[in-house]
Amino acid sequence: MFTSYANADDTVLAAALRELPPTEFLLSDASDGRVGGDGHDSRGGHDDHEETQPMPTLTIFPSRPRQRIDGFGASLTQASAALLARLPASVRRAVMTELFSVDDGIGISMLRQPIGPSDHVTRPYRFTRHRADPRLGSLDFSPETRMIIPWLKAAQSIRMASDPSAAPLAIIVSPWSAPAWMKTNRSVLGRRPIMQLTGYLRPRMYAVYAEYLARFIGHYRDAGLHVFGVTPTNEPDYPQSRWPSMAMTPAQQARFIADFLAPRLHAHGLDDVRIICWDHNYSTDHYPDGRFVRELYAWPCALRAVAGSAWHHYGGASRTMSDIHRIWPDKGIWVTEASGGDWGPRNWDAALVGTSARVIAMLNNWAQSVVLWNIALDERGGPDYYYLRHDHRHSQNRGLLTIDMRNHAITRNADYYILAHCAKFMQPSSFVLEHRLAHADGLHAAAFRTADGAIAAVVTNERTTPTPLRIGTSTVQLPPRSLTTLTGLQPAIRTP
Repeated sequence: MFTSYANADDTVLAAALRELPPTEFLLSDASDGRVGGDGHDSRGGHDDHEETQPMPTLTIFPSRPRQRIDGFGASLTQASAALLARLPASVRRAVMTELFSVDDGIGISMLRQPIGPSDHVTRPYRFTRHRADPRLGSLDFSPETRMIIPWLKAAQSIRMASDPSAAPLAIIVSPWSAPAWMKTNRSVLGRRPIMQLTGYLRPRMYAVYAEYLARFIGHYRDAGLHVFGVTPTNEPDYPQSRWPSMAMTPAQQARFIADFLAPRLHAHGLDDVRIICWDHNYSTDHYPDGRFVRELYAWPCALRAVAGSAWHHYGGASRTMSDIHRIWPDKGIWVTEASGGDWGPRNWDAALVGTSARVIAMLNNWAQSVVLWNIALDERGGPDYYYLRHDHRHSQNRGLLTIDMRNHAITRNADYYILAHCAKFMQPSSFVLEHRLAHADGLHAAAFRTADGAIAAVVTNERTTPTPLRIGTSTVQLPPRSLTTLTGLQPAIRTP
């Protein structure tokens, strides 16, 4: 059993992926299956007037696998790479090992990488000249080669050195915007700051943009990296004047995918790269409850071309993914962005408990991946060029790591441990299992068969008291306000 929870002052984690011996969490089998009003299990005889309630029970069905896990991870943005580059070499190596080693770290298995600048950069950069270049004669990926790819190759090398049998580091690539000259507003921003003219991909540029994406993927492949999938654009229903972004309607994205992107990937020998649509919230203002995906899937050619849909957690409910899966069960579902920050649940207790419950909900609603956001940000939520330029303040986002550039101190945030509780134990080819959680208000759980065939569960306890949880023939004690990974559950759930 591995557990994490905050200290009483909520200033740090008192337990951070702490491994507990069975003597510290296994309860006696003498329980009568009920717990007292204080949350502790009732033993033997008890006062008839004592308030009791049924014990929370987690029932796991190993013979009922659900979705395959493709990876857990975050994004090695240009901002994160810049911070890591400023650390002393020995510290850099240790941090990268801690992030990507299967044996000696948390085993990150998937990254989502921006194509070009995202909102978290030290400065703007581009891959083509400013003027229109439909032949892409000026295309130059050297900024990516210099700033990002060495980190990705190092991450892949660490992962494979730690476990040569591990699946390669999977990368989903996502552009925040097409080059300015491909767009209707002639800007990498989603809206021009004064005129607020929305930037869509110009219809005449569909073929050029598809070629641009295919060549970027080819550049990664030439570097020995495994591109798992590509999305046409990040957050197509959130074009705004603060950082690179681009609007797309379902009809536009469907046509672009079916008639341009899929054929260009095929022409470049990249048929194994999954085309993943949407890449935005469960619900947005214009497309509530997955309407964008529903409308795109209504286009038969686009439906055939896509592997599935990508989702963010900033709006709506995760059950939207189940609604989509129910209608199109053969299409994949991946969560590709779920940032933490001071605009939401804060370090430590609120973030650990609240965000982990949301991650568990993603997994129980058919997510095949959970990718958070920046691997590392500084103590102010930067580097964040676009926030400072347009909002005149820092981002308030939180990375897995906070690197204080004044003294190179590294803080592993709640988000880091939330990811670790999943990534370290559920490598690619694990499967989410059917389960039933009963009498369990305030508890959230997901169950897995790991890649090596073991049975495990991740459980969030929102209750403020220690909570017994019956799993098959065993009863474990969950710390209050905690996130716990339970491993080696096969003996407890084995049926006679």
